[in-house]
Amino acid sequence: MTKNYVELADGRRFGLAAYGASTGIPVLALHGAPASRIMFDVTDAAAKKLGLRILCPERPGYGITKMDDDPSLASRAADLEHIANCLGLGRFSILGVSGGGPYAVALAERLGDRILGMALVSPLGPLVEFRENRLDGHVAKELGRLSLRQKLFFLDLPKHPQMLEIQASMSAHAFKAAPQSFASLFARFLTEADTRVLAQDHVRESLIAMTLEAIRPGVSGGVADLTIYSKPWKINYQRVTQPTIIWQGTSDGIVPPPATLWLASRLPNCRLERLKDAGHFWVYDHVDEILEALAGISRRS
Repeated sequence: MTKNYVELADGRRFGLAAYGASTGIPVLALHGAPASRIMFDVTDAAAKKLGLRILCPERPGYGITKMDDDPSLASRAADLEHIANCLGLGRFSILGVSGGGPYAVALAERLGDRILGMALVSPLGPLVEFRENRLDGHVAKELGRLSLRQKLFFLDLPKHPQMLEIQASMSAHAFKAAPQSFASLFARFLTEADTRVLAQDHVRESLIAMTLEAIRPGVSGGVADLTIYSKPWKINYQRVTQPTIIWQGTSDGIVPPPATLWLASRLPNCRLERLKDAGHFWVYDHVDEILEALAGISRRS
């Protein structure tokens, strides 16, 4: 594959990166936010060894993918189906990381048995649905609650689009001006587990590269994602029956773990791996383990 995009029948182009085995089991890899098609470069070696073909489409507003009109979780799941069709994918698996999680679940519900299996790593859960159920004493006791910071960032800030746009633009400008310094400062505000992971040069360079590409055209991609995350998913979780594994660290300071655990409890065929003292970026040290597990459930389907 020499093109860095896939073109749909209606002429729209989505950025696309491919890694791993060119003829392996296809895996549609859905990136986080803000991120871009090159996020999954770290999977290349392990995917080749395991016989997986990693295909990462870029969401609208990031990198080389133009912004879509009136974006929603449902419309973007439909776009992912069209992308899979254009790529000639029959049955395939899904890998969703962080902010790619909602889109992964929406696509799995949409395509049913066409999905071999799904791996979700530190996925953002359905915040609105979780919060609506927070008054249930069992939910509050067993899973926890959203922190004030999480509530403000994920649920309240998107209700003020101008403020969100200004804040995102300021952060993007600072990152572009001094990416190394910004990354170092960002790491200081994370949990100890994540600070250790980001101290590794190859992790830092991968994060900087994917983020610079993500925000190169502006901040519309990130703003759209955050707006979508702040709304109900409107998914019938009982229809997401594909074999699924969720990995979630107990020390994740980026996504709210309680909402992720709530999501795991709603998926009928989901195995939850609760990672004691692991952070949001645990994935970078465990790529081989994640892909091996995904290959296993894919081959058994």
